[in-house]
Amino acid sequence: MARTKHFASRARDRNRTNATASSSAAAAEGPSATPTRREGSQDEAATPTTTPPAGRKKGGTKRTKQAMPKSSNKKKTFRYKPGTVALREIRHFQKTTKLLIPAASFIRQVRSVTQIFAPPDVTRWTAEALMAIQEAAEDFLIGLFSDAMLCAIHARRVTLMRKDFELARRLGGKGRPL
Repeated sequence: MARTKHFASRARDRNRTNATASSSAAAAEGPSATPTRREGSQDEAATPTTTPPAGRKKGGTKRTKQAMPKSSNKKKTFRYKPGTVALREIRHFQKTTKLLIPAASFIRQVRSVTQIFAPPDVTRWTAEALMAIQEAAEDFLIGLFSDAMLCAIHARRVTLMRKDFELARRLGGKGRPL
């Protein structure tokens, strides 16, 4: 009994249409040697074959029409299972050595932070210094994400939450203290 109601009703409707087709063919040929389910049952012999048995509803064929997919010429687009593409991207980014944060937006942020915290005479950066800061920032973020993921897994979760980042920073001594 592993089937659900949906599959059982679909199989039952298929059997019903096959039984009516075979009974009409058998009626044209004459009595058959093998008794069918309707012929062998004493209870159903008294009722005509056009009406359904008392326990069933008449709207069964309408439901099967809705459950059956409509045939269309559109080809179904292929979709990977959830998580497959994410794992592929993780493997791809672990193999690459290029920087992940866009350089222009990172440089813009560095310049805005420089204007806030540095003395007014420091306004220029060399390209090598900006690249070194970006590599250090990405390395810090990757380490923080991996530590936070370990905290989430320790809590028997797969979703990263803010408390995971706070705990990772607190345990690792990274960033400003809380």
